[in-house]
Parts: sequence; C-alpha cells; structure tokens
Amino acid sequence: MQGMQRAGRWSLAGVLLLMGLAVHTPNLSAQVVTGTVRDSASQLPLPGTRVVVVDPNGRASAQGTTDQLGRFRISPWTGRAARAGNTMRLRIVRMGFRPREIPLARAAATFDISIASFPVVLEEVAVTAAACPKRADRAATLTLLQQVRMALFASVLARSQSSGTMTRLLYERQLDGRSGRILGQSVRTKVTSATREPFTAARSAAAFNREGFVKDDAGGHTYIGPDAETLVDDAFSQQYCFKLNPPDGTRPGLTGLGFEPVYREYGRIDVVGTVWVDTLSRVLQDLTFRYVGLDPQTSALQPEGRLSFRELSNGVVIIDQWSLRLAGGRAQINGATPEIGGEIARASWPDGYSWSAPLGTIRLHAVDGQGRPASAASVQLVDTDYQKTVDSSGTVVLAGLLPGPYTANVRDPRLVPLGVASSTSVKFTAMRDSTKEALVEVESADDFVRKRCGQDLRGTGHAAILGRVVGTDGRPVREARFTIRDASGSQLVQDGRVDADGLFHWCQVPPNSRVIIDVWRDERRVNDSRIVMDRVTAVNFVLP
Repeated sequence: MQGMQRAGRWSLAGVLLLMGLAVHTPNLSAQVVTGTVRDSASQLPLPGTRVVVVDPNGRASAQGTTDQLGRFRISPWTGRAARAGNTMRLRIVRMGFRPREIPLARAAATFDISIASFPVVLEEVAVTAAACPKRADRAATLTLLQQVRMALFASVLARSQSSGTMTRLLYERQLDGRSGRILGQSVRTKVTSATREPFTAARSAAAFNREGFVKDDAGGHTYIGPDAETLVDDAFSQQYCFKLNPPDGTRPGLTGLGFEPVYREYGRIDVVGTVWVDTLSRVLQDLTFRYVGLDPQTSALQPEGRLSFRELSNGVVIIDQWSLRLAGGRAQINGATPEIGGEIARASWPDGYSWSAPLGTIRLHAVDGQGRPASAASVQLVDTDYQKTVDSSGTVVLAGLLPGPYTANVRDPRLVPLGVASSTSVKFTAMRDSTKEALVEVESADDFVRKRCGQDLRGTGHAAILGRVVGTDGRPVREARFTIRDASGSQLVQDGRVDADGLFHWCQVPPNSRVIIDVWRDERRVNDSRIVMDRVTAVNFVLP
C-alpha cells in the first residue's frame, strides 16, 4: 500500500495483494483424479480447499483448489513425477481442519474425502524468528500462524487458476475525528480485467526485510504497507515475532494474530499489526497495522492501515476493502480526518460466477418546471465517476454507491457541453443495502438562456449561442475573447469578452443559420462553424 508522503502529500497507489503461486499445466493425455472434499461432521462440501499431489520427498507435483461445490480435478502423473514412476499421495489442506493424506494408485480415480475440523489453537509448528522471546502462548500462536498460511495458500491458488474481472471504487474521504462519520468524499471507478488480483504488491517480504516500509520518491518518502502474503512468507516470519492478542470486545468471536519486528533499527520504518481470524467460521477477517520508527513529526499523524478479506461461495478469498488513515492532530483539515482507500464493488469470473458488494442506490425522479418528466437530463454525482441519463419516465437509478454523502447535479442535456455547475442539485447520503428516493426539478436550457439573455426566446424567432472557453485542465480561461461571424463573414459580435466562468452568449441568432465562432487568448486561437438548428446551441472550446 502506498500511503502518505512527507510534506503533507499522500496517495493510495496500490494496496495489499495476495500474489499468485506457480501452477503446473496438466497433460491432457494424463490420467485424472477427481473428487469432492467434505466436512466430516456436516458432510457439507468445502470450497476453497487446497488439494496437493506430493511425492515421497514431500515435493508438490500438482495442485488445485476445490470449487464452490467442493469438487476438484487434478492430473498427478505429469512431468518429473511421471518419468520417475513415484508413488504419489494426495494431501488435503484447509484452515481449521486437520490435514489429510491419501495414497494414489497409478490410475484414474474419483474420491469422496472427508476432513475433520479441530480448534484453531492446537499444536506447535516451528516457523518463527529464533530471536523472539519465549511466550506461554507460543504453541497456540504458531498453530494459528500455520492455519493462516493454509487459508492464504488455498485462496492464492484458487485465484491463480481462475482470473476474475473486478470493479474497484477508489476514494478520498474526510471523516469526523470523533464519530468517524464521513463528512465528504470523492470516488473514482477502475475496472481490472484479465488479472489475478485487483492490486499490486509494493514489495516482496525479502525486500521489506532489507529496506523497511518506506521508499524514496522525488518529493520525499512514500510509506507502503505489507500485503497478506508478505505476512506469511518465510522471509517475513524470520524477522517478525508473532503472538496471540488479548480478546477485543469490539470483535467478538475473533482471534488476533499479532506481529511486530524482532529488532527496531534506528531510521528504519516498520509496521506492527494484527491478522484477525474468525475461529468459528474459520475464515480470515481483516489485517490492521500501524507504522513505527517514524520521525516525531510524522508519528504525530498516527498513520494506520486496514484491509479486509471476504470468502466468496466459489472458494476464492478476495481483499474487498482497504484503507489508510491519518489520525493525528496535524492531519486534521477543518476538524476532519483524511482517509484514502477503496472497495471492490463487483467481481466476475469466466465460468459465469459473479459477486456484488452490498452498496447503496439512489433513485432520482427528475421533472421540469411544469412537473413533466425531464427525460434525457444528465445526472452527475459531484467528484465521482457516477453519471447517467434520465429515462423517458423521468427516472434515473445509480447503484453501487459507496456509503457517504453525495451531491447529484442534474442538467438539461443541451447544457452539458458547457460543463458548468448545475443550479439544480440534490444532496443525499448513501447507505449499504439501501435505496434513497428523491425528487428534483431540473433547470431547463430555456430557463438558463432567459437568465443570460434577459428574455425568453420562445416565440421571438431568435435562437441563442452559448459558449464556454476552458484550458486543457478544464478550468475557465477568464481572459479569453471571442468573435461571431455569419456565413458571409460579416461580424455579428466583435472582440467580445468571456465572464469569470469562461462563458459567453449571443441571443440574436436567426434560426437555421450558419455562424462562425473564433476564440483566442494571446496567440492561441480555435474556431468552430455551426448551423444553429435549435433554440439553444452550446459549444465548448479548449484553448491549449
């Protein structure tokens, strides 16, 4: 996760990825082993279970993951294993269940395999830094770490075998420092297609160990966070100590696997955090962390991060939410705490499986001044990518909204090219699994022209040209000038000036006539030739 930079600049570049494992491509002519994995107590199928073929030396020769019905299909006798003629075993591994191995005969076979669950805390597994202090909870801690590894390996393998397309919602928010209520936000949408994951890991575990959780860029330092695979990598485990956290009253039913660096080196920025595990449903819940080793000025911002896991019914575990928050006093802007992050709105896979997050919806009913449906009006949520056109009944539905406050601008479609803020807007707060209803009266293009021209052009036999001049950054060019000529070249408006919003108008255009508009600033000039067919014609100019 890329976080904040010194000098007050911070951004979320890419957050927290479970990276893929290598998968052997099966030989189509090889014999295939299929089967179903079940919970021995309930006999229900277990999706997301790791199935590994191992040789007598314990090396994996093939591996797979059960689907949402607990089924697997694997070709054990390929490559080196087939040439050596080794006796193979089928190993079944899932978080919260006792691993099981089954011998394989050298023939196609179908298995119905039951595995027994056990408490997450059980027996010691030797995988941690030797320099960690001896603790009474050592055995329980290392067993929980092993179970977390099982869950991560299985989920990584499932994603590597089935690429998904994910729609991400990336946000910047201002939060109330006391209640955490969202005071304002901007939201952008990004679709990740044909990739294993929607995020990119910033560094490998070995690189974190060497360089810490900071990297230099042109303007200062950018702070980055661990991804979930980093946490269970051997290189990470040898440099960090793990422990069982005390129960948290705000997280009933969850067990916390805490981690912290073995050594705190001067000048090295590190992280201290916790992986929270639901020991009843045997799934990863989330990962929280905070930075240590910061300079006093940055440490006062109290930067902290979080990502959450969601296990889908197809056996894939995704990181569905992530965030980085600056909580310290100096981070406050007008009493608000800044936060950046994102959430997965939708995910789909080539096999037809899809999932949608529980997000909010707004249903707007747009009418004109006479109460008639304002069909074809454009609706845009300010500071977001959410936009849509009102249908013939005057209704528009915007779904997949992150929780929080929004302002919806509604415009007559004839005014959209101007790109000016709408005088017609409605404020609302989206909530998860909830639909808001709102009625809005839309300012028509004729109403806008009446304000600019000082008269209603309907019935006058005249039409209006509305123009706006902006730079390549979209901001109005206030010093721009314009000229309007008719088809013969005669000047209708000469050397006119735009207003503070970059707007200009002329209200005496004969209908069905051609006009030529020139716009310039200094030596930069653009022009446009239009046949005025409608009562209102809007033109946007971009000056380089």
